[in-house]
Amino acid sequence: MQTCGEWKLSREIGRGAYGAVYMAAGPDGGRAAVKVCRREDVGDERYERELRGAKLYRSIPPHEGLVRMRGLREADGCFYAVMDLADDEFGGSREAESGYRPKTLARVIESEKALPVKECIGLALSLAKGLAVLQRHHLLHRDIKPANVLYVKGRPVLSDPGLLVEESVAVSTVGTPGYVPPEKFTDAASDIYSLGLTLKAASFGRKLEDLDKGPALEADTGAPLFPAWWRILNKATDPTPARRYQSAKALLKDLLALRRKIAIASFAKSRTAKTVYALAALCIAAVAAASIIAIKQIKNAANQANENAVQAKNGIVKQSAEIAEAKKTVSAFDAMAEESIRETLKGILPEDRIEDEVLQIKSHGRYSNWGGLEIKAENRGAIESFIDIIERDIEEIGTVDKAKAEQLQRSYDNLAEKIAGLDAKDASLKKEIILLHSKGKEKVLSGLDDKEEFGQAQKIFKKRNSLFVEIYPQVEAFFHIVWRIHHDCGFEPWLLR
Repeated sequence: MQTCGEWKLSREIGRGAYGAVYMAAGPDGGRAAVKVCRREDVGDERYERELRGAKLYRSIPPHEGLVRMRGLREADGCFYAVMDLADDEFGGSREAESGYRPKTLARVIESEKALPVKECIGLALSLAKGLAVLQRHHLLHRDIKPANVLYVKGRPVLSDPGLLVEESVAVSTVGTPGYVPPEKFTDAASDIYSLGLTLKAASFGRKLEDLDKGPALEADTGAPLFPAWWRILNKATDPTPARRYQSAKALLKDLLALRRKIAIASFAKSRTAKTVYALAALCIAAVAAASIIAIKQIKNAANQANENAVQAKNGIVKQSAEIAEAKKTVSAFDAMAEESIRETLKGILPEDRIEDEVLQIKSHGRYSNWGGLEIKAENRGAIESFIDIIERDIEEIGTVDKAKAEQLQRSYDNLAEKIAGLDAKDASLKKEIILLHSKGKEKVLSGLDDKEEFGQAQKIFKKRNSLFVEIYPQVEAFFHIVWRIHHDCGFEPWLLR
């Protein structure tokens, strides 16, 4: 058994023109893949080129779409690079040596033929994100092909960075024949060509030499957006560099747009669409709830003012003014609620449906159940489901960007804390209103004037309204944070997933 530093090599799991790859065990028993390159085996020129590529790759922080290099060391006319171990092609444990064979895209294509469009887009997004990182560091990979795409913990990553080079000195003929673009490797668009051919092989179920025949019979050509996917592949592999995607970032933009279209199409056909729309309506209701509650309370105040005006023997003019002011306030809150609902619907529904939805809400009183002092049991259940969705989002985002997940958690906790605080204040004000209402009722029954209690109740209503108005911008800000973090992490908004 050979050793490379602290790593014990157990068995060879791959070999190429630049060295061999071994399964290895670390001091803690963990497994890794160790690539060993010896100067005497590959010659000085190849050895120096491979070592230079490994050093460049080692300088890049780990990122989605790139295999992680865990160590690099040179000694005694050879160097070795320690990388994450790929999954087992046959689904076994990566820790088991017997029967292990690294899972590569080339072997996936051989065993499964053409991959579904949705899976291909996920593959393309991961690899394009990895390539975008290399391009941000002005590096070219120069050897993207199915055999150099590994699956690590179920996720595809670019591997074998031995031919990595700075873009400024990239002009060369190295690379795998067939995957080298017509202009050779000169700039970022050159790697896009190799990536496009790799994705075509996965989507079409063809070997490199048969790609010009188009998709195989088992290819997912019946998918509604397959033509759009094909246009992306054809643009990526255009033989004229100027007509090709000029960067992985440009390719990512089209891929994300296509994934959104597929998500929306799938959602529209889903049996759960009505359920999700109902949940969306509930979320809209949550934002608009404060306005609706305030409207009902002020309407009640207006009705009470009207009753007092009828009963009062004196001060009729003053009571009429109070009624007019209450109605004016109701009208203002009506407009405020309508605008709040309209703003909330933006980004959730198409623009041509927003006004119809606002009219439907106003005409059918969809959110009237929010006007009561108690929330119905089914609404509580829906709110709990919405909370579960946010919490799942926080957990999922944490797998991609821990900092953004923590940001979302803080925003969520802060909003919940503020709402809880307002609820406590509102509960206290409601008790005061109930007490005043009881006193006023007793006075009326006794033939006494209850204007003092009515005036105090009006002041309390204004305090309650200010609580609801206070929470508007905080709820709106929270939803903006949710959507922005989804966008930054490349996730579909939870409503579309």
